Amino acid sequence: MRRGVRFVHASDLHLDAAFGGVDARDERVAAALTRSTLEALERVVRLCIDRGADFLVLAGDVFNSADRSLRAELAFQKAVRRLDEAAIATFVVRGNHDPADGWSAGLELPPSVVVFSSGEVERREVVRGGETVCAVYGRSFATRQVTENLARSYRRAEGDPLAVAVLHANVGGREGWDDYAPCTVADLRAANMDYWALGHIHQPGRISDDPPAVYAGSTQGLDPSEEGARGCFVVELDETGVLEEFVETASVRWRTLVVVADELTSIEEVRAAIGRACEETRSESGGRPVLVRIRLEGRSAAHADLARPGVVSDLEEAVREEQLARETWIWVDRIRDLTRPALDLEALAAEEGLRGDIVRRAAARTEDAERVRDAVEEALAPILAQLAVRPDPDLAPGQVVERARDLCLDLLTDEG
Repeated sequence: MRRGVRFVHASDLHLDAAFGGVDARDERVAAALTRSTLEALERVVRLCIDRGADFLVLAGDVFNSADRSLRAELAFQKAVRRLDEAAIATFVVRGNHDPADGWSAGLELPPSVVVFSSGEVERREVVRGGETVCAVYGRSFATRQVTENLARSYRRAEGDPLAVAVLHANVGGREGWDDYAPCTVADLRAANMDYWALGHIHQPGRISDDPPAVYAGSTQGLDPSEEGARGCFVVELDETGVLEEFVETASVRWRTLVVVADELTSIEEVRAAIGRACEETRSESGGRPVLVRIRLEGRSAAHADLARPGVVSDLEEAVREEQLARETWIWVDRIRDLTRPALDLEALAAEEGLRGDIVRRAAARTEDAERVRDAVEEALAPILAQLAVRPDPDLAPGQVVERARDLCLDLLTDEG
């Protein structure tokens, strides 16, 4: 009899969640996004069955309670019933998007589904052939904003043959993520578990070897920041150690493509370069559609044409239509022109007169990062006081100065 256990670790399914930051006007694209989180759940279930998993752990944010989606709960009910029929248990902790006090339709789930308490850490046993082969520990979020260090309440019981802990938390204060249930790797280590199945951070990967602690990531990327493969882990655990295998479950991927336009001299050449970048992305996607954002960068002779009103939007529509027509479609969400004029800055800096003065002043400004930040904030303050927008977050203060410099030079050199 196999002494170890095999299980699937998934998290942050966000079933039926709305997608952010994308304007999917094409019906096919919109339909694919709408289905994608539910299809990811189906792939997780199929993976559990195909790999003969002993159980499935879901480390939080299965739902978006605020969306009050009955469709999501019905899909989950159907999924865990299939697992129950295959004698596969499901262990769930609630996260910040589906806390215990959040909305639920209250659908009946099979007895093989364990939703851990929010009041304390619970221990549940995995039994095979009448023998306990593993203990699974978990604690749910009671409310959306949990600032308590939940990891400190986990402790392995004596006699556990193997122990898996399921936790939704920000371990190590990961930047860019809400600091819910904050804890450290040292807190995890103190609990003496064999594997920590983590949720909340949507980027998959192991964050610690001692103890083995892994973020499953999201099963489907939900916005342009969640680039690349998204899925779950198949975990093999025994007394000798643990091995996890990442399996992609996403229906669509997100990518940001950078097209360097240094050698491009015309709009037609820019369009062809974008087409090549999209084709490369298509070949790497494993047959999955991709939503892309494209950044045009570098010093290019095509810059002046790209800067003309309406050119980039027209280019965007043309490329979008072209890429949607392919068998594995790509949705071009947007094209951003960050190119600069094809100028010899060294030669200009040596010039007498206004152009040389602009280049020299810009160079002096960007030498001191703190000074340039203060200068940009001061210059933008009157504008921001009147507008409900912020500067482009992709541009650092130094880049703002460089773009201002290039705009001035463009205006000075345009047609003499």
